Amino acid sequence: MSLIPVSPTRRFTAWILELVLISGTAYVGWFIWTLVTWGKGQTPAQKLLRIISINETTGAPAKRPQMFIRFFLIFTAYWIAYFAVSNLANAVNPSEILLVAGILLVLAVHLFDISGIVGRGDSRRLADVISGITLKEMDRSCL
Repeated sequence: MSLIPVSPTRRFTAWILELVLISGTAYVGWFIWTLVTWGKGQTPAQKLLRIISINETTGAPAKRPQMFIRFFLIFTAYWIAYFAVSNLANAVNPSEILLVAGILLVLAVHLFDISGIVGRGDSRRLADVISGITLKEMDRSCL
């Protein structure tokens, strides 16, 4: 099985498919599915699209701890930032102007993370850089 770099279009498709799967399974089904797929360095969407998360250091598929860092810790950081901003804005000025500005700031950071898919030459998100993961696609000629 040979691995090739993933195009930005497929990366973005995987990101959208992940959101659809999370929403469609009420997060519970997606979480159970990840318990199986993370052991192979994949998420449910990556499994469907034949994409593998590779550990940059070893060149092997990413293990569960690395996948945990990539998804839950970074996802949790976004939510903590959102709740901190919204609560702080409400405490300082309940007129909602600060709340809207804070939420837009958190969304801007999230969009910056996602923009790495198309903006960086290697199509890596900020989450990929932090967790030491690069994504590869299984060569279709092996099918």
